[in-house]
Amino acid sequence: MTLSKETQEEITNRVNGHSKANNTNTATPYPSPPNSPPQSEPSCSKSRGETEDKRRPSGTTTSLPVTPPTSLNQHPPKSTLKDQKPVENRKRLDASALKRDLGLRAGKCGGLTRADAPCKSSVRSRNKDQIDSQIDSMTTLTQSSPELDTELDKLVMLVHCHWHNCNNPKWTRIKDWKAKFPIGDGKPVESVEKRIKRALGQVSAKCAGTTAQREPCQRRIGGQKVQNCTKTIDEILQPEVYLDDTYLEALLKVLQANMYCHLHVGNRPPEKVASWKSDILEIRKQADVELVQSIESDTTEGVESQTRDPISKDPRSLSTKTSNDPTSRNRSFQTRGNSRSLSSDFTRDPATFWPAAYDTTPFEIVSRIDKLADYKSSYKLVQNIMKRPLDDVDQKDGYVYMYEVEGNKGFVKIGYTGRSIEIRHEEWTFDCNRKTKPLYPIKPNSVMLVPHARRIEALCHAELNHHNIEMYCRGCLKNHLEWFKISPEEAISVIEKWTKWMKTRPYQPTQLRSGEKWSLTETERHRSLNIDQFMKEISVYEGNFTSH
Repeated sequence: MTLSKETQEEITNRVNGHSKANNTNTATPYPSPPNSPPQSEPSCSKSRGETEDKRRPSGTTTSLPVTPPTSLNQHPPKSTLKDQKPVENRKRLDASALKRDLGLRAGKCGGLTRADAPCKSSVRSRNKDQIDSQIDSMTTLTQSSPELDTELDKLVMLVHCHWHNCNNPKWTRIKDWKAKFPIGDGKPVESVEKRIKRALGQVSAKCAGTTAQREPCQRRIGGQKVQNCTKTIDEILQPEVYLDDTYLEALLKVLQANMYCHLHVGNRPPEKVASWKSDILEIRKQADVELVQSIESDTTEGVESQTRDPISKDPRSLSTKTSNDPTSRNRSFQTRGNSRSLSSDFTRDPATFWPAAYDTTPFEIVSRIDKLADYKSSYKLVQNIMKRPLDDVDQKDGYVYMYEVEGNKGFVKIGYTGRSIEIRHEEWTFDCNRKTKPLYPIKPNSVMLVPHARRIEALCHAELNHHNIEMYCRGCLKNHLEWFKISPEEAISVIEKWTKWMKTRPYQPTQLRSGEKWSLTETERHRSLNIDQFMKEISVYEGNFTSH
């Protein structure tokens, strides 16, 4: 049908006036390297993957397009169909009942393991109050509430352990939780940007390739490729990109090129890009239909009803095609924030579209212990760890190390390894895309094996618990748990103190019917009963320990 002049003007004004949806990153499976080996490996743990990024160019080059057409630059649609919050009379739910329905009363992680069983790891004590507060803030939400997904994402990051706060365990839990909320009075109109993001799928730290046995590849692609995928999706979600067919296809190739490890980067299936593009074109088409229907609904009175193709010849329709104007293809496309401006040379491998660079952004802190002045608050934890018998891993010698990363001075990571410290640094750098700066051992030539290295690490973590932070990493898409906001000098003193104590051989083997067991000696067990006095004694013994 042919709409009246007033309706056509309304369509033009509505399209040009849309506000662009925010490009917020979900805590998805998109940044901490694996923590030091756990005392018993969870059933859902994954293989670490390669220690170095050995990516190889595929040898296939593509001619990437240049800037969007002049018409889009002159009339850039600031958004498409934005999220429309339905008008509904929200009834407040009972917070306690909601917590029960979400399965959170047991205080356990609950994320699905590889065996499809709920994880029984306890929720971190620091998060319990935040969980209750988060649930209370969600008691007026329904499945129709546009903000529900965001709030559920916040909740799952507080509840799940670091093994389950990304990828399938996270998204499966959010989907299950969403079904527990009332349906609501209306269905919100989802933005084009959100639909496209869902069509592209979640970014993963694992390779998208398959092995010769047709099994999913378990190698990690590295933090730089993970962040490249995130940046590429952010670019694709810009209207001036997804409305330009040629440029859209080029960036889809860039996205695909960053999803593979060095062994599979040359085996990218071409149908994947075609499938993505087809889905996005269909989303654009449907958005055109919904936009026209929305405007027609608003202007029903006084507008004659005549048939009209919703994807019309209106030059500002969502289905606007790219311009063939050669002059428009010689300009740089100005991108936002840390995005990359395009140059005139596009005859290169899409895998090289983003320049190599380490992440130097500030940490995204999830939670922290707010007891910096109360150093004795950690003593009980120290006492409990001391009393714990040594298992097979604790009995082994190893290395304790510490480092910081650029852009986050004042934060240190303390860990241990039974392998080379240099290899461990390479793994952290590759997984998180952050260049490590070694702080301990102080001198490279002073590296030496220490007894019961993992127990030393655990005691250091316990004593510094009141300095502990938990932060989300956008390189390996996990939470770091072993970082501390503290000066390197104080952290080094703590490491050296516990190392010297461990060298006194405070644990001895005891022969039991069930076998040999390494336990705290009777002398040290008796000393640890008065933990305040014990901590003073070993601090004096250490000699150069810096007091709190």
